[in-house]
Amino acid sequence: MAEGPVMITPEQVGERYLAVHHRMLRAVNDEMLGCGLSMARTKLLRRLHEQGPTRQNVLAADFGLSPHSITDLVDGLERMGMAERRPDPTDRRAKLVSITEAGEAGLEVANATRDRLLTQVFGALSEADRATFLRLLDSLDEAAKRLISPSATPDLLTAVSA
Repeated sequence: MAEGPVMITPEQVGERYLAVHHRMLRAVNDEMLGCGLSMARTKLLRRLHEQGPTRQNVLAADFGLSPHSITDLVDGLERMGMAERRPDPTDRRAKLVSITEAGEAGLEVANATRDRLLTQVFGALSEADRATFLRLLDSLDEAAKRLISPSATPDLLTAVSA
């Protein structure tokens, strides 16, 4: 007896996607740690590089992190000499976090590492498959956006940023 086509459920696809996503994040983060920076620290440095000195409470809000978590990230970058806290000229009680020259150099290495890994992973797909994958990701992103409240903010540890 010939059986009909096997039904693939949305749950099966979702579970597979989450497993691959987790594996890719782990691979990228492991490589990033090998060059001295986690993905979270790299995202914070990228934000400081692009937007300049920023108050910690603003960084915490932007990344959806607790004040304690952002303090830990900034403390780590400060110990590495990649970021520094400076007085805020507009509010003597506040501090601004800024990227240092060492942070700029570290960010360059981290970005090159990230780019190399993404090229390795997505280079396994043909150009046509990458175009299809982007189209599918856009559809999934739209579906996910409808599930998120407008007040929600991205999580620094899981948000993927270009």
